Amino acid sequence: MTGKVLMGTNLVAATEHPLASSAALRTFESGGNVYDAAVSASFVLSVVQPQLSGLGGDFFGLFSDGSSGKVKCLNASGWSPSSLTPQLMESKGWSCVPRFGHGSIVVPGYVAGICDVQKRYGRLGLEECMGRAIELAEEGYAMGPGLVSSLSRLGGELSPAAKRTFMPSEGVPPVGSVLRQPTLAQTLRDISEGGSPAFYSGRAGAGIREEMSRGGIEVDEGDLTGYSPEWCEPLEMDYRGTKVFEVPPNSMGATSLLMLRLLEEHDMPSLKPDSAERVKAMVEAAKLAYAARDRYIGDPRFASFEFGRFLKAMRTETAQKKIDRADTTYFAVADGEGNVLSCIQSIFYNFGSKVFIEKGGFFMNNRGSAFRTEGPNKLGPRKRPLHTLSALILSREEDPFVAIGASGGEYRPQQHALFATNIIDYGMDVEKAIDYPRFLWDGADEVLVEEGYQGLSRLRLRHKTVGYPGPTGVAQGVQLMAECVKGACDARGEGLPAGA
Repeated sequence: MTGKVLMGTNLVAATEHPLASSAALRTFESGGNVYDAAVSASFVLSVVQPQLSGLGGDFFGLFSDGSSGKVKCLNASGWSPSSLTPQLMESKGWSCVPRFGHGSIVVPGYVAGICDVQKRYGRLGLEECMGRAIELAEEGYAMGPGLVSSLSRLGGELSPAAKRTFMPSEGVPPVGSVLRQPTLAQTLRDISEGGSPAFYSGRAGAGIREEMSRGGIEVDEGDLTGYSPEWCEPLEMDYRGTKVFEVPPNSMGATSLLMLRLLEEHDMPSLKPDSAERVKAMVEAAKLAYAARDRYIGDPRFASFEFGRFLKAMRTETAQKKIDRADTTYFAVADGEGNVLSCIQSIFYNFGSKVFIEKGGFFMNNRGSAFRTEGPNKLGPRKRPLHTLSALILSREEDPFVAIGASGGEYRPQQHALFATNIIDYGMDVEKAIDYPRFLWDGADEVLVEEGYQGLSRLRLRHKTVGYPGPTGVAQGVQLMAECVKGACDARGEGLPAGA
């Protein structure tokens, strides 16, 4: 089974939902640039994949400029409310930040981030970029198997207000049912007319504060209006002659780069890509890299982070903590002028915290659940948690040529290392790198392996083989070719690329 590929001379968008990819193309053909196209795709994903992302979540992006080759990074991850402190945890009898519910929520950074992308780099107005998302929320769209499956598993845990929106007939709707979200459409319309301030200080912001207060967490208006995304330098590392760009902390993107640095100690190209030896080398690198992640990575405004020191982290400690699996949505866009955008957005787990903002029509994230009670990722007011979201760009001879990423939560560093080695060590193009069978270490004592790997009896590691395509995340990617741009969407997901 193979994924989906499309080539274009002017633009290509690879997203996890066909309607988002087509929205990017529609905006581009209406006179927008690659950034406008990405903003359109992003807002549509927030409408058609409410279980994965939305206005109550976060956003990260790597943006490579075609004229200069310079890569910019946007960190639009939110911070904890001022009231969410260790003292509040103690007063509520929590031994840790809860996984779901009001106490797991941080201020959403998504709207501020994606609006800033459009304001800085877009050619059209925000209203033009958001038109398709508003239309789909207002008039409805056919629900796909991913959303219906999530409602089947988790619909019973949603609030009455959320059930009225997503399960109006008091049951899980079948695939193909039309979902209309008029309240979300109004929130999107507010943003399109007034930008991100209309979200944080308007009806949606008031709805967030009211709902959080009902759940026992007070959110000061300044927690919302005082938030702004951060433009920063990406992390950059050479791996066998290819520059690899990742998102810096509070993202765990550095973990991917440490894995690659450790893999440089092996002659990876000499190991067959489907061999047990490759599995063993990458799992051992993951154990060391994840241990270093827990030791060093947090919000750099509160815990100092030195990338060079991190790459030389102690190599005697190994992680032994079960990895959390969560869902998100990644997309990539590129144009014929050499601009490459690698973007990811999420509310963390399916339906995030499961807290639904009735006045806004969206779910809130549960990113605060990643905080710990000690170490660099210790909970604190207006602090950003260690984040699973990251994005990847690969560049040779100063020119980016691939943007790639996937859903997967804490598995993402392993996925990124797999994609990078598929492309750099084994010469795969973007669609083969995405389609190739994967293996993922679970953080404890087992490796999940898709069918296709040889000699696993020699691993001396517990392993579980699953059919292909398996539950190893959904990837997308774009690749610059000599005379065109190519987009690829994973066979493991519902996405389709679009282009012109």
